[in-house]
Amino acid sequence: MRKPKIGIAANILIMDKGPEVLFGLYRAYVNNDYVESLEKNGCVPVLLPALHNTDDARAQLEGLDGLLLSGGYDIDPMLYGEPPRKEIGFTMNEVDLHYIALIKAADEIGLPIFGICKGMQMLNVAFGGSVYQDIHSQKPDSYQHTQNAPRYSPTHTVKVEEGSFLSGVLGNKVMVNSFHHQAVKDIAEGFRVTAASEDGVVEAIERTDGSFALGVQWHPEMMAKFDNEDMARLFQAFARICEEA
Repeated sequence: MRKPKIGIAANILIMDKGPEVLFGLYRAYVNNDYVESLEKNGCVPVLLPALHNTDDARAQLEGLDGLLLSGGYDIDPMLYGEPPRKEIGFTMNEVDLHYIALIKAADEIGLPIFGICKGMQMLNVAFGGSVYQDIHSQKPDSYQHTQNAPRYSPTHTVKVEEGSFLSGVLGNKVMVNSFHHQAVKDIAEGFRVTAASEDGVVEAIERTDGSFALGVQWHPEMMAKFDNEDMARLFQAFARICEEA
């Protein structure tokens, strides 16, 4: 049986280590955990580098069965109409614009979308939502969401909305890892929150109409790579959605 081919929206890595001749060099990249987790769970991953001509985003998606939005740098706050707070980290506008172009193109052709960490936040921003630029200063009672533990280790609980796609895969409560200081704030029209941590930080959103779109705030690829059964099921469920689309 043909495996679904999943495009992974890539980031740009600016080299600051190694031989001096490489300093400042741009590299298209994703952490290999995304590649391995898709491959281990029945998919064929394809890297989608950021393009200067975002009009070509639709052509990048031709022949693919799904789109995965990987994590990465902070989101340029101009994209949701806010000035930068002093706590914001490094941003790269050209990467963000490429994500938005891929999301819009995937939406036009009905391609299923799975956003992870920043990928979920970009999914929200692309459809008119916003993010907390820094949850620790803007939501002072929030947990530590950048864990001091191995990347595969779950460190806090997420409550999942009953009846959601996510609850059908993971149940109504699941332990997850956490590597973020930004989070979804205002929810885009056409989406709903389907999971949250006990401090109220949004941990998953799902589309309520149109083609399939799911975003999670944690990093399932870091856990699935090490054979976490819950997160493996999540990638397998996305693969099935892509096969059926």
